Amino acid sequence: MKRQHRAYAQSRFLALVVLLTLVVAGCTSVGELIVAPTPTPTPTITPTLLPTSTITPTPTITPSPTPTATTIPTATPIPPSPTPTITPTPAAQVRITSASANVRSGPGLVFPVIGSVAQGETYNVTGVNATGSWWRICCLGESKEGWVRSDLVAISGNLNDIPVITVPTPTPRPTATATPIPPTPTPGLAFYRGIGPIFMPTNNDWLTLWVKVYGGTGEGYPIPGWRLQVKRNGVVVATSDPSLSFFQWSAPPDQEFGNRVQYNLKLEIFQPGQADWEAYLIDPGGVRRSPIVTFTTSPTNPNREIYIGFLSAQ
Repeated sequence: MKRQHRAYAQSRFLALVVLLTLVVAGCTSVGELIVAPTPTPTPTITPTLLPTSTITPTPTITPSPTPTATTIPTATPIPPSPTPTITPTPAAQVRITSASANVRSGPGLVFPVIGSVAQGETYNVTGVNATGSWWRICCLGESKEGWVRSDLVAISGNLNDIPVITVPTPTPRPTATATPIPPTPTPGLAFYRGIGPIFMPTNNDWLTLWVKVYGGTGEGYPIPGWRLQVKRNGVVVATSDPSLSFFQWSAPPDQEFGNRVQYNLKLEIFQPGQADWEAYLIDPGGVRRSPIVTFTTSPTNPNREIYIGFLSAQ
């Protein structure tokens, strides 16, 4: 750079010398001053700097991670299933569900009564008759066995091992000359007619049958499980739900109107109309086991509430 500047200064100096020489010469020969043109300065060449090359860094090699060994879990041993404990089925027992029940020497009403049991008492079962309607229980006084009706008890326990026992029917003894109270029921019947029918007036369009199914004396005790079946002009038109194990009243004691009777079975029929009716109790198999109570209804007869009581013949 200094060398170029020095050359430039020297060229200007030489140019000035030549100019002065020409001026002097001109003035001498011609007498006129000829002014030489100003030289065009030579442009200064600016050196171009070459770009510095950029060094590309060598990529660093990342080492691959060392694989971690996977631990295989140890299998947990499954403990053996415990052997189930077999609980033996308890022996069959009966619980007395009626207020009281007679115990007889055989499975039937024709056998004599040998004792009685009370509600809530339990006894072991030692036998059953072929139809399953009587259970032989043990023990009354002095290890005595006897028979009780199945509809007067609730049974539980193992029934598979109960032996079926056949007891010969005893030869009937001559009946006493005096008329029994209550009268002897028709063979096969389990109830007498103990109440009614009692007819009571009502203003509604329903025929209502209030029925008391009971045993014992006085007010007695309720007997559950019996149904009332009703025929209208000889055709069965209704069957009630089973009788309850407790009594109810058809009206509260302070009610100023209505008919108040004690019952444990109720059946209602809408608009009975003009008809002849028959009502009786049936057992779970649908067999009639009580006397037939008959009555008649008509649209002009207001006595459409009827009270009937069936007393156990046991």
